[in-house]
Amino acid sequence: MHWATVSNSVNLLLRVVCVAGLALAAGCATVADIGKGAARGASRAGENIAGRLTAADAPQAQAELPALGGEYAVEAAAKFRVTDGTPKGFPKPLPAFADDVVYTLGEDRDVVFAHALSDGKRLWRTRLKAVVTGGVGAGDGLVLVGTANGLVIALDAADGSERWRENLKSEILSPPAARDGITAVATGDGHLYGLSSVDGARKWSINRDVPTLSLRGGSAPIMTALQVVHGFADGHLAAVEPRTGRSLWDVPIARPRGRTDLERMVDVDCQPVIANSAVFAAAYQGRVSGVDLVSGALGWGREVSCDSALAADTFNVYLTDVDDRVLALDQRSGQVFWEQKALEGRHLTAPAVLGTVLAVADVEGYVHWLSTDDGRLLGRSRPTKDAFLLPPQVHNGRIHVLSEGGTLYVLEPGS
Repeated sequence: MHWATVSNSVNLLLRVVCVAGLALAAGCATVADIGKGAARGASRAGENIAGRLTAADAPQAQAELPALGGEYAVEAAAKFRVTDGTPKGFPKPLPAFADDVVYTLGEDRDVVFAHALSDGKRLWRTRLKAVVTGGVGAGDGLVLVGTANGLVIALDAADGSERWRENLKSEILSPPAARDGITAVATGDGHLYGLSSVDGARKWSINRDVPTLSLRGGSAPIMTALQVVHGFADGHLAAVEPRTGRSLWDVPIARPRGRTDLERMVDVDCQPVIANSAVFAAAYQGRVSGVDLVSGALGWGREVSCDSALAADTFNVYLTDVDDRVLALDQRSGQVFWEQKALEGRHLTAPAVLGTVLAVADVEGYVHWLSTDDGRLLGRSRPTKDAFLLPPQVHNGRIHVLSEGGTLYVLEPGS
């Protein structure tokens, strides 16, 4: 079980307490916060009922580092502090990258930072007077955040000044996305909105029913020139036309099964990935699917328990499963191309792929390097002893990984 499961167990305990309280008093407005680790990790949730776990509370790696057949040393090409600490609470927001700038959220979730990737210089810092729940997005010259009260706040990417804000009146738990004049935002009540990137005016919205129980979190909308693709809490993956919101296709990648609401949860909560005119997505209860990006035809589905983002290259889809096994699935068939079990118990992040190398990080500050060809372990780096709770990200041909302490490490495999 990796760290994402622990974080979701906290959400389970909070939801169980909230649901129980309904018998006594009103005030628990929704039951959309149950955690992914419900059946397998609820006991860990008691570590911090406030949901503000940090690396100090995180479980230590339960497996020794595996032996390596050879040396593949990757040193940090650069490192610099880009935030005052990993944001408290869950979900943990990823940094956003645009051109040569990285945008991050502060520890208390009310400050956005911009730093130059060339030298780590702080370009601006903006206090929002609002608590961000949805992470940071970037596009159309904007830096975008969403709040628990449903506010979408757009900052100028150049200087951090506020450009506009729009109230969608429902909690935002994933980063907004923007492209070609449209900002796409998903809300916790099952809506997907298209807003004007110029002034935040609403252009369109679509809505899907939210099941009685769903995960507290969500994947961010993915925008292409022709589509906005998003996964919903009812197990559907849908694409709409960016300017009008017209439905292009809508496909269930998982169907509810079982008797209880918990057994029937099918949220598309992991971040999907687009490659080779297909979109690959994972649903809760263990199913990864490949869908044709143009027609929405479901190409394949495979039972894999995954609760973190997917990565892809030309041939494969890569993921870390809930047991810390790293897998490569063939994009055409969904067949397992290879499986690496040597890192089980290391509490791994989701993978990132760069060329022929795959990177996963762990809670002890290691970045593990795998071959995309066969999954063999090429080597490992330990740029810090701080935990890595967020997955590595690829930008401008480099791997970037943010530590729990707020330092961004820039790594160049093969350098």
